Amino acid sequence: MSDSWEEKKNSADSWGLPEGMDPMKVMQTASAYWHSCVLHAANRLDIFNLLDGQSKNLDTLQKETDSDKRCLGALLSAMVSIGFLDRDGNVFRNNEFSKTFLTTSSKFYQGGIVYMFENWYEAWGGLYDTVKSGKPSALMHQSYSDEETRDYMMGMHNRALSQSGVLTGMVDLSGKKQLMDVGCGPSTFAVMFCKRYDGLNAIAMDRAQNLQIAQEIVDEYSMQERVKLLPGDYNTDSLGEGNDAMLLSSMTNQESPENLKKLLKKCYDSMNRDGVIMIQEQLLNPEKNGPELAAMIGVNQVINTVGGSSYSTTEMETLMAEVGFTDIQSRQMDPPSPFMLLTGYKR
Repeated sequence: MSDSWEEKKNSADSWGLPEGMDPMKVMQTASAYWHSCVLHAANRLDIFNLLDGQSKNLDTLQKETDSDKRCLGALLSAMVSIGFLDRDGNVFRNNEFSKTFLTTSSKFYQGGIVYMFENWYEAWGGLYDTVKSGKPSALMHQSYSDEETRDYMMGMHNRALSQSGVLTGMVDLSGKKQLMDVGCGPSTFAVMFCKRYDGLNAIAMDRAQNLQIAQEIVDEYSMQERVKLLPGDYNTDSLGEGNDAMLLSSMTNQESPENLKKLLKKCYDSMNRDGVIMIQEQLLNPEKNGPELAAMIGVNQVINTVGGSSYSTTEMETLMAEVGFTDIQSRQMDPPSPFMLLTGYKR
């Protein structure tokens, strides 16, 4: 009996390779965008919502998506193979994973994030030219349509919901009166901090277009009296005064070291004594050899910003200390959050 494909694939001798090396890794990495593209297409075709709570055959899905049957069949087979759908013959259904994360009826819905990354796809195609020229192939804060903004903001909101319990439990804001969420996005963290800590109010700052979505989140949680939305640019506008806590979440990597240091100084100057700053970010380790996601986010920043990149925890701690923060601490956040949390105090 001939050896199975798995046995041959795992045998270094059959290729004359050093043990443990897999030649397929090159192909798998080079073609990794195939996986993301089939997910993008299925998401945009609304496949997961069409299958929410029911199974459907290929003919039905072809009619409901107004698609080519041959091409749709290939797409659905690919989605089954990578674990996003189940099938029985030509009948397809959501599995537990897609039902949980890719249907709008689920409180864990992540489809907005899929749209967000699809919107960045073309920019990533310009990475070679970006590395050669030093110029971004797209700008993160270029003009977005209202639909693109909603996709991005709701993706951020749904991701924030899953990790807000981790964040709000890691820093005790008992007795604090005013939190400022700098670059707040959908304002989810500001809302959740106020929900957790009685007596805490928040100011959430971001661009006016983003705050249209943030207002919906504030209204949904009936936080109109406690979370004030402030349109502005944190690089050029005042951060006010009297802040007992500052939150910078998922936005420090998009700034140059010079701009980031200026922003941290603005935060420091706006804070009361014994105020705490919280930086929630995907950061490289001190050796800057991982984690992988933080390194890839650094590439995304050079594609989409003028001066952004990935920072290491050591680099971030140094900048915080240089502007005056003390008692600086770095902690890996618990799952499901992939972030590091850095805290520091104004004494």
